[in-house]
Amino acid sequence: MDFREKIIQYRKEAPSVSSLSTKTDLFFLEKYGNGGQGGKLKYNGALYPGSIYFFDYNTDSKISEKVEFINRNPLVLYISSEKVGQELVVKCIDLTITPPEQRVEILQKLYEKFSLVLENNEKKTSKGEFPDPILLTSKDLPQIFKGTGYNFSFVGFKFKFMSQIKPIDYEDWYKLPYLKYTLIQGTPINEIYSDYRSKLK
Repeated sequence: MDFREKIIQYRKEAPSVSSLSTKTDLFFLEKYGNGGQGGKLKYNGALYPGSIYFFDYNTDSKISEKVEFINRNPLVLYISSEKVGQELVVKCIDLTITPPEQRVEILQKLYEKFSLVLENNEKKTSKGEFPDPILLTSKDLPQIFKGTGYNFSFVGFKFKFMSQIKPIDYEDWYKLPYLKYTLIQGTPINEIYSDYRSKLK
């Protein structure tokens, strides 16, 4: 069963999208939220490109004209890290601020391009082994994620403010399009989604 088929099958587990989102939120927060044990793979100090992580973001930034919102609990597809001045910045696609329909497309396109690696990583992490990284350059992203608007949620997080980092099991990825939970300070998530959609061509 491919990734999209798993999403379709999962949708059948509840009578409505709303109830499925509630079910998904409860599952996700119990497993990956504060107090949750996390998945099979535990964070060991290293972030693996092409993996998805959930973490607390305790930044000292404040809401302002320049900073319209702060995501305190990001769910991200990790791409790379780079040193900016004295800061280590984690570059990623923030799936929390990506509308559900585009979240599906981003994950689906990743699976279409790297299905063998992702399937092998699922097997490896189920045995407690670490995944193989999916190394993506800035040139790769527009080709792989064309039409998804990924660049509207491509952001950087200062590593020093990240805590409670938990990798998301590959076997749970197909549930993520129905994850509704957010902890956004500032602009409401529906406005963030609307702004994202308005920029799509």
